[in-house]
Amino acid sequence: MQCREMKKYLILLFSACATVLAAQYGPQPPFTIEVEPVATTNPLPGLHSCAFAQSGSKWLFVGGRINGLHGFSTNDNFPVEYANTNIVVIDTASWQYYMATVNNLPQAIADPLTSTNMQFVQDGNYLYMTGGFGWDSVTNRYTTFPTLTAIHVNDMINAVMGSTSIAPHIRQLTDTNMRVCGGEMLKFNGHFYLFFGHDFRGRYSDPPVPTFTQVYNEQIRQFDLVDNGTTIQVTNYVAYTDTNNFHRRDLNVSPMLYPNGSFGAEVLSGVFRKNVDLPVLNPITFNGTTAVVDSSFDQLFNNYTCPILPVFDSVHGSNYTVLFGGMSLYDYNPQSGLPVYDSLVPFVADISCMMRDANGQHGQGILPATMPGLRGTNARFIPVHSAPYYSNDVLRLRNITNRLLVGYIAGGIRSDLPNRPNTTAVHDTIYRVYLTPDQLLLSAGNNSLKPSFLHIYPNPANDKLTVRIKLETADELQLDVFDVQGRVVRSERKSFAAAQTDYVISTAAFAPGFYKIRLSGKNVQATQSFGVMR
Repeated sequence: MQCREMKKYLILLFSACATVLAAQYGPQPPFTIEVEPVATTNPLPGLHSCAFAQSGSKWLFVGGRINGLHGFSTNDNFPVEYANTNIVVIDTASWQYYMATVNNLPQAIADPLTSTNMQFVQDGNYLYMTGGFGWDSVTNRYTTFPTLTAIHVNDMINAVMGSTSIAPHIRQLTDTNMRVCGGEMLKFNGHFYLFFGHDFRGRYSDPPVPTFTQVYNEQIRQFDLVDNGTTIQVTNYVAYTDTNNFHRRDLNVSPMLYPNGSFGAEVLSGVFRKNVDLPVLNPITFNGTTAVVDSSFDQLFNNYTCPILPVFDSVHGSNYTVLFGGMSLYDYNPQSGLPVYDSLVPFVADISCMMRDANGQHGQGILPATMPGLRGTNARFIPVHSAPYYSNDVLRLRNITNRLLVGYIAGGIRSDLPNRPNTTAVHDTIYRVYLTPDQLLLSAGNNSLKPSFLHIYPNPANDKLTVRIKLETADELQLDVFDVQGRVVRSERKSFAAAQTDYVISTAAFAPGFYKIRLSGKNVQATQSFGVMR
């Protein structure tokens, strides 16, 4: 049987094909995902790590890069010639694109617009962008810009498509609190939030030499914008600081809903830990004033910035965040049915789903679909607003009955190999993303043992597995563990009270591999997958 690496090479050869299916791993969401390429007559411009906004059928891109992954020496890290110096518009009704250069603008205005990894959010008809890393022509060095930029989306799209001046539709202010790159930005509950990131100045190099400074922000920065269309003012600035858990960049921050319907944000993974160059694994939920770190859960997959699709089940109060490809500390191997650890954090094709139930417990599963090749890093998910989204761009799962186009994946970096010496390049293929709800899972009665009431960890396990069970009513449960051949490797019956119980199973005698645990009782039925790895 071919290894996972060979499968990835084959996926690359047939990248024009639709989604490749693989075995699933871990808990699964109550829906399936499909990814398929958009066939266009003319090649579209490739971009990654850029800011984005949309209006109707038209997409607007600003900044970012037009080459692959940055280099790792002072000579090939972020060459100026590969900075995106165009404002790009793509009309998805015809798949035609239009461009306008920023080089005709004053250099102090143009430079931040060509930066990479800026934070951004679209608020109505304005695209707000903060920071970003790039070449500063005024100081003649690489820097993180202390800049907030506002672009009128419709006017900018019309100017680019009509070949008129773009200058009147750009406004900027300088504010050192906006000097951030590699973070994320959201707006909810009436406020803007700037999550984490860092202030990087000078030439990137590996190993580090005294040619740069780097300071992690270790903050969630809250502020309001007073914008009358002519002037912008930053007001009500507040910073929430955590020097340990907020030490992250190049991460994903997903909008979410709490069970009561209020909006919040979920922070997923990111790099790097303070003491070692590995991803930070614990997720964080943030309601606008309080951040809660789930130190009991490790996010193994899709740890680097990649496209995300947030989904909410209003009946069960569960959040699901689908992560598409990117780079990951673990790569799922469908032949062994286990995650493969790689400290180099390779490019992966895995599509996973992070889950947060109504009780705040987390899980993550690898979905049966994969990306068409090693893609997704620094790409963007673009929602289709004809689909039923909340105002914070979280998909309303209960409003979908059949297979539905819910969005697109655009841009990003592609790689031919998981690790160096690989060849990377900007990716110019657009993908459609379809979601199909699983009506059987969604229609499960309130007495069923849903993911809200079952959590298993660590997954994969080593010598023991903790099964966290929460029951609304006392029940006697049959617990069975099956291997990949369907053979029962453990079976027992136990009474559980109407409470949360942590039940520990010894896996020391289990061979490394893929297993399923099934719990059944008078009022409950549940099955989840886990692995054993040593």
